[in-house]
Amino acid sequence: MKRIAAAAVFSSALFTACSNQEPQQPAVNEAAYAAKDAQDLQQKINQLNMQFSEDFKRFKQAESLAFSDQSVLDVNNLKTLNLHTVSSTSLKPSKEAYCKMMNAYFNELYRLGHFNLNQLDGVKMNNAPASNLKSKFANADAFYTFILEEHTTYKQAQLGMGFGCNLRGALTP
Repeated sequence: MKRIAAAAVFSSALFTACSNQEPQQPAVNEAAYAAKDAQDLQQKINQLNMQFSEDFKRFKQAESLAFSDQSVLDVNNLKTLNLHTVSSTSLKPSKEAYCKMMNAYFNELYRLGHFNLNQLDGVKMNNAPASNLKSKFANADAFYTFILEEHTTYKQAQLGMGFGCNLRGALTP
């Protein structure tokens, strides 16, 4: 009987240890984010912003009941982001989809800057300091603080919808 109990405990511990392993993130292809110079990086950021604007527009159309305002998001001034938040009364799937879209955009922006730190001095971003962008993109924690406290009103958007998006967890270099 002791053997069966010991085997059960061992099997349980082994199963728990194996199932608690976090899935391996696929390696990021840094070359896909490489910019030749600051102008190329600025163009890549502008393209990302244009794609984000289109994605946000489609999202608002698809989730029209979740938004009280159907106006276009100004991706060049993300200090207005809190005006384009999902309603606090919206269903959880709408809020989760909003978070997924937003976090994917910020993660791409982070990668563009992070993998091109030496090019950032020549890049212009509204609501960002004219210099020292390099320190804002140096690591995920600095970028997280930059997004929530300086560059956007993403924090207020999350508070407005009553749902946290876990941007910190979404940021991967």
